[in-house]
Order: sequence, then structure tokens, then C-alpha cells
Amino acid sequence: MALQTNSDAESTQISIVPEIGYVLNDKVSIGAALGLYTFSYEGYGSSSTISIKPYLRYTLLTAGPVSLFTDAAFIYSKPKNYDGSWEIGLYPGISAPISGKLSAVAHIGALSYNSDTTFSLGLSNVASAGLFYNF
Repeated sequence: MALQTNSDAESTQISIVPEIGYVLNDKVSIGAALGLYTFSYEGYGSSSTISIKPYLRYTLLTAGPVSLFTDAAFIYSKPKNYDGSWEIGLYPGISAPISGKLSAVAHIGALSYNSDTTFSLGLSNVASAGLFYNF
């Protein structure tokens, strides 16, 4: 869950993006995330978007308890009252255990292509952090 406000643009964004996954072996996992985003703009009202993101996660490097990985993912988003859009890409991340079953996970950056025919490569255009409970 995230809350983002921008006083310059007078906007607020709330997002909830639960994920579920399955570990296939030491290097490969599969999963999916379902996102719900609400945007509010001062003077313009609000909007909501739903998204689905199936992914294949590959662990690139493990150093002690910390793992570096990349998600190969397809994302489909559908804003209310607008056409849907898609994106495909690689999303690097890092994972570290907090306890026996709880891990902290962060993503930063992306190498992606989307339905607006936009190619994107950057470290600041996509960033997220969360907690994973390992069953």
C-alpha cells in the first residue's frame, strides 16, 4: 500500500498492490500482482485504475542473505472510462530476509516498452518497496 501526494500539482495517489508467487527453484519464481490505484487531482476530480502483472523472477546473484533479481513482466492497466494499456519489461530488485518467513523487497528502475510505443530505461521511473510473507 502506498500514499503519494504532490503539493505542486495538488494531487494524491493511493495504491494497493498485493502479490502472490511460487518458488520453482533456487533461481526462478513465478507470480502475479493485482493493483488498484486511485488518483485525485485538485479541481479535476478523481480517477481509478486496475492492473494485473504476471511475472517470472530470476535471481541473478545471492550474497549471504541478500538476493539481486529481475522480474520479466507483462503489465496490463485499465483506467476507469479509458482504454487499457500494456507494458512489457525487466524490473530489477533486491530482497533480504527480515525473519524466517518475512522478507523486504525493493524494485528500482526498469527497461520497458509500452503500448504508447515508448521505450523506457531508467532508475527513477519505477520504484517500489514492500514486504513478502513466505509460506
